[in-house]
Amino acid sequence: MQTLIGRCRTAVAVVLALSNGPTGASAQAHPSRPTGADAAADRVPAADTTGWRVLGMAQAFPSVTFGAPFARSSALRLTELYLTQPAFMMNVASPGARFVLRTTLNFEGVTQEDGELTFGGWGEGFIDKRHPHTLVHELVLSVNFPDPAGEGASVFAGRGFAPFGTDDPMSRPGLKYPTNHHLSQILERWFLGGALLRGGWSLEAAVFGGGEPDGPYDLGNIEGFGDSWSARLARRWGGGRGPAAAWEASASYGSVAEESGGEGSRVHLWNLALRHARTYGSADLYALAEFSLSDPVGREGHRSVLAEALLTAGRHRPYLRLEVATRPEYSREGAAGSDGFFRYEHDDEPIGSTRWTIANLGYGFDAVSAAVSVRPFADVVFHRVSRGTGAGVPPPDVLFGADAFWAVSLGARVFFGGGPMRMGSYGVLDPMTAHAPMQMEMQMQMPGDM
Repeated sequence: MQTLIGRCRTAVAVVLALSNGPTGASAQAHPSRPTGADAAADRVPAADTTGWRVLGMAQAFPSVTFGAPFARSSALRLTELYLTQPAFMMNVASPGARFVLRTTLNFEGVTQEDGELTFGGWGEGFIDKRHPHTLVHELVLSVNFPDPAGEGASVFAGRGFAPFGTDDPMSRPGLKYPTNHHLSQILERWFLGGALLRGGWSLEAAVFGGGEPDGPYDLGNIEGFGDSWSARLARRWGGGRGPAAAWEASASYGSVAEESGGEGSRVHLWNLALRHARTYGSADLYALAEFSLSDPVGREGHRSVLAEALLTAGRHRPYLRLEVATRPEYSREGAAGSDGFFRYEHDDEPIGSTRWTIANLGYGFDAVSAAVSVRPFADVVFHRVSRGTGAGVPPPDVLFGADAFWAVSLGARVFFGGGPMRMGSYGVLDPMTAHAPMQMEMQMQMPGDM
């Protein structure tokens, strides 16, 4: 653990040395902080329009999770230590942000190879544990055509998030990922796409390979490039431009080709979301509500309704998330008490479904706010599960030993060189890229040093 943190620290030091100024990643992209053009201008360093610019940060969250601590007998009653969500993020931008390379390296394949206890979670061969993300989480080159008003168009290509749904949960409050992670994001795909931002409206679209990664070092799914596509239409208002707007409403659709049971199939995905981020007095409020739906051809689909909020008041960061969702159930590779209980064959057909109601309450505190930021937290999640469809799905009290159970996590969010950045959009809708043309306009209106 110490070795990994040391490597993250060294990487960020290199980024800071290359940069022409402070990174500013935390101020411009934290989910609770975009409050409009004036606030963004105060918090984001002036854009360097004459030279190349490098912005970067790193993070790692040491934590311990107590699974089902109050259950007398349950397959979920485990205590596990993690260094979760270790990542290094960097944007390299040419003069005027005409070209931007976004890179995110995720080291969960090293620190949590066997997954992270996340009851209700599923995907990529893990169930009731969250799978480790791939080493190359993002590697996207954007060619941008901004205008001085902070609008414009972009073409982008690489590996990352297809334009669909909401921000990556890694940049949002709550330690545990929501159940809808594979309904509300299409991630770690090779894609070619574009974005248009005009008059408060934006449209993003891309084609990509639909297959999910098989493990943290799988760079595949390029073989199926072009078999899937997605689009996201958004309207923003309430002050601020692009991703810095106070209000954001979006509608997304995806048509994703995948392999299930040894045969090809297609899944239609929909997402509707409303996001709000604004300063009220001395506090920052972030809130999100979303509805997600999957409709696989020839089999049962799944849905999720989620709402979450984070209040940042001084050093205090209380947050709340509520989710009601259905999820697929699979034949598990092992019995209760074995590691195989949390695994299934990646391409297996679901044997049915379960229904989940999940309430997540947490509190974070900014103990250290500097080049290295330390934010201790406590995170409590309550789960209630009921049987859905499928004769082969055991009742919850048989499968888990109960139909209601808790998870408690303690730890600290550690950031090097900045705080969490919004993730899931590129080009003129990348929060870091989007600030450059806005500040070009400010420099034209206010000559002299900023």
